[in-house]
Amino acid sequence: MNKNIPIIVLGSAVVGAASSYLIFKQIQKSYFYIKSYDKKFEMKFSNKWHVSKEKNELNENSNLELINNKDSLCLIMFSKKKSEVNNITLEEYNKNTVNGIRENNIILGTKKSIISKKNVYITEFYSNYKDVDVHYSIYVIETNNYYHQFMIASMSSKNYYNKIKNILSTLKEI
Repeated sequence: MNKNIPIIVLGSAVVGAASSYLIFKQIQKSYFYIKSYDKKFEMKFSNKWHVSKEKNELNENSNLELINNKDSLCLIMFSKKKSEVNNITLEEYNKNTVNGIRENNIILGTKKSIISKKNVYITEFYSNYKDVDVHYSIYVIETNNYYHQFMIASMSSKNYYNKIKNILSTLKEI
């Protein structure tokens, strides 16, 4: 009887390892990388997200547009070369962004955070679109040569910070 114990343990280990491998492969399949319209940036998204049907469908100046129907979220990316804005600081760029949205919107506040060792400013506000209140969050983040604004629109004020943080933590210049 004791001779079978090592075989049982070994068999259990093999089954456990195989199960872990299959789960890992399934998790890998549930994510994909997408490049910005100008092919200068890349980020990782869960398979809940899909690119809008037409380029610049939501905003003619966007660099990427994605929709997550399951969570009722929309993400729009805007990128600006630092040299085009006279190499101002991230804080100044964020102030300019907030000043640009101040009119006709209810600003809830701005906070500074860190995502993947990068400073990021997050501004939340409400706006009314066709008699519907829409909750927005704008994430302003910096890469080596660019400033980015990520505008997240939602029909609810549910906190999606961790989902967005996971996406922005994968942002890289190509």
